[in-house]
Amino acid sequence: MRKIDLLSASAVALLAMLPSTAFGQTTSADPAPAQPAPAQQAPGSTGFAPAAQEAGWGSDIVVTAQRQAQTLQDVPIAVSAFSAETLQAQQIDNASDLQLTLPNVTFSKGNYTGSSFTIRGIGDLCVGISCDAATAVHINGTPLFATRIFETEYFDLERVEVLRGPQGTLFGRSATSGVVNFITAKPRTDKFSASGDAEYGNYDSIRLKGMINVPLGDTAAVRLAGFYLKRDGYTENIYNDTRIDGRDMYAIRGSFRWEPSVDTTLDLMGYYFREKDDRLRIQKQQCQRDPTGTLGCLNGRLDFQRSNTNASFTGTLGSREFLGITFGAFRAAGIDASLLGLNSLYGPDAYAGYLDSPDVRKVASAVNPTYFTDELQIAGSPRA
Repeated sequence: MRKIDLLSASAVALLAMLPSTAFGQTTSADPAPAQPAPAQQAPGSTGFAPAAQEAGWGSDIVVTAQRQAQTLQDVPIAVSAFSAETLQAQQIDNASDLQLTLPNVTFSKGNYTGSSFTIRGIGDLCVGISCDAATAVHINGTPLFATRIFETEYFDLERVEVLRGPQGTLFGRSATSGVVNFITAKPRTDKFSASGDAEYGNYDSIRLKGMINVPLGDTAAVRLAGFYLKRDGYTENIYNDTRIDGRDMYAIRGSFRWEPSVDTTLDLMGYYFREKDDRLRIQKQQCQRDPTGTLGCLNGRLDFQRSNTNASFTGTLGSREFLGITFGAFRAAGIDASLLGLNSLYGPDAYAGYLDSPDVRKVASAVNPTYFTDELQIAGSPRA
């Protein structure tokens, strides 16, 4: 080891004595311009958004998180942006898929059409129709309330932006935890283009997606896009031997863009969504039934049992125990309000003795569900 150290020290000393120009890098008279630093990549993004090329930003990711076009690295907000290519590459077709690629974000679907995003632990726990959401949902910067966009599938989107943290200053109310902003693909005046996808799978699943872009001269263009999904249900109703929880929905979006000058752009969009099928209001749940009715379900384990309805809101208000305590003052007058109760908190409920199937895809219902919803959106955004 000593011999090697001495040789290494001698070599370093010899190099130090030689002229430094002998080892200098040869350069041209005109130095090449410095390369710009790479753009900050959004989590989940594999490339730049198509709008970046159109806006002339090179390979930077352009977002509108602050109500203006900016590169992602210049936005002082925790934001994730997903371009159309990223959505397709990662097979992000709906909100349930989107949450799997985002940090600190979860998506939950409640009864019927209720749904909410939870960002950094802040979400919407209220189930009433008049409740304000904690996460704002926008499409092209326009707020949506009680939207059905979580029941449809993504199609012909330019990008999806998810802003984490309070955004009330720029996006108004219902933005306590953040904002989910969907940016639809805009008509292009430079070329004609069209695309389409068709898919067939088990359960007689048919899925169609398509888009067509038609320029109208040099300053205007129209774009038409849509999707269609129809499939049989994944769940078997063993009561009447039918399949339920199927899908039969479609959506269509028409866009118009007019650019009378370099600094002026007018965008108009119309969107319609319709669904009519036997969708279940909620998926099958597991519960360790509480026989006492104090709690609907116990927290000891997960069983395929039904919640004790005596512990529900209506079960409690209509019970003999509740009425007897609430109107106990009437007993002095010989009136026993507990006799008006429909049930006892500690007696049998509607599901007493019911045995549920351990198969998550099997239910027993005397009535098949019927689901219908539609949504119409009309929006315009002039920019100058």
